[in-house]
Order: sequence, then C-alpha cells, then structure tokens
Amino acid sequence: MWLALLTTLFVSSLIPFVAGEYWTLLVTPQLAWVLVANYWHDGLHFSLSSDWRVNAILPYLLPLLSSPWMWYHQHVIGHHAYTNIGHKDPDLAHAPQLMREHESIKWRKSHTHQSHINHVSLVWSIGVGLGLNFLSDIKANLKLSFNNSVPYAKLARPRLICHLVGRLVYLFALFIWPYMVFPVWKAVIWVIVPNVGFSISFMLNSQINHLNEDCAHASSPNFLKHQAITAMDFGNNSLFCRYFSGGLNYQIEHHLFPFVNHCHLPYLAPHVKELCRKH
Repeated sequence: MWLALLTTLFVSSLIPFVAGEYWTLLVTPQLAWVLVANYWHDGLHFSLSSDWRVNAILPYLLPLLSSPWMWYHQHVIGHHAYTNIGHKDPDLAHAPQLMREHESIKWRKSHTHQSHINHVSLVWSIGVGLGLNFLSDIKANLKLSFNNSVPYAKLARPRLICHLVGRLVYLFALFIWPYMVFPVWKAVIWVIVPNVGFSISFMLNSQINHLNEDCAHASSPNFLKHQAITAMDFGNNSLFCRYFSGGLNYQIEHHLFPFVNHCHLPYLAPHVKELCRKH
C-alpha cells in the first residue's frame, strides 16, 4: 500500500514536472528519492519480494541512484562484506581527490578544507548524478575494479551494450531532454536543481551511518560484532526518518540482516540492542 501510494504520487508529479511547473523542482526529486529508498535498496538486497525475479527486475525500472549492476558490486558485495575496512570497502574511496574520511585514503592538499560547508555541499551535490552514475561506472568498466576495492568482471558484449543503453537512457532522462523543450536558462535549472536535491537526500541519509568518529575506524575479528560497531542508527523513534531514509536509520539492524526488508527492522532493533548489551 505504502509503495503503491509513493509510486502514484511520483508518477503524478512527472506530468507537471515535464510541463515546467516550478514547484516540482523540489517535490518530484524528493518523491523519487523516497520511492528509491523504500523499494530499490531492498530489491537489490533481494528483500523486496520472495520472488527473486521481482527483486532482480524492479530496480531497473528506476535506476536513479546507480546502475543496479554497479550497486551489486559497490554495495552488496563490497560495502556489506567489508564495512569500513580500508582498501576493501569501496564506499571509503568514492572521491579520494575531494574527501578523506578514513586513514586508508592518502592525504592530499585538497582535503585541507573538506570540513567546510562549501566543500561538503559540493561533494554531496554531485555525489549521485556525476559520481555514482557516471565516474564510478566508467572507472569500473575500464579498470575492472570498483574503486580499486571490488574486482569487476568484464561484461560480455551483449550485456555491455544493454548496460550502456541503460546509462544513455539515464543521461537523456535527467540531463538532456530539458534542453529540447525549455529555453537554455530554464533547462539548466531543470537539470541542476532536481539532481542536486536527489543527491543531497541520499547523502544525508547514508553518510552519517558509517563515516563518523565512533564508527569509521572501529573493527572486530567477529563479523557480526564488526557490523554492529561500524554502523550507527539514527531517528529510531521518528516515522519521518524511517520513511524518508527507507529504513537506513536502522543501519545496525540492516547490516546484521541485509536480506530482511526494512519494514521489519524496527521490530528487530530492541532484540539487537539487548544482544549488544549482553556481548
């Protein structure tokens, strides 16, 4: 019911968005983010449905955060197995030229002002549209490694063609069509504002979960304990946080049970907390 309502609202907002109504610059990207957060992420963890085909196919209908194929490598294979482990967790090395959030990243002069709001705003604004969807994708296919952390098998020609077509569709849908229907000045607005808004929403709900002082360099030889101490929950008593983050606010529970749909995580949280206190 919740996903059906979200889908209806998002699809309904696309008509005025394409027509150039200004209110959609803020509303449509956020509806897109909430929809992606509440179904796409679960689908790629095969926790959206008991039917593997639903989990495998549905993420390709709205690949706004990343190519699903790339997400498997970056997130499911790399990040979840090697959370916050240097040179193994690809999430530590998305933009080493701009941000250093782990000791495994070599210090550069460009990191000097990385805590400044202007620096953070720039990185958060381009993290999805430019970073995940293009730069990381291109580097992985050329170097056969995702962020020099996760081995990446060379795609067979038919699959590579399908992958490139998908990326071209994304490029057209988010960056090109506005220039075909609006004046240049308005097209620039329609390209920048939605992409920045969507990217910031993702970064806001994902970066605080692992890359903080308590979690970034925590480690344990026990896999489950490592998952618990390298993640952080937030806003567990807030329905807004739960729905706006798609359950990412229960990050500890998600890392312990990645194949459990996020709607169940609030019910697991008290039991996880009790076990953590005990051990």
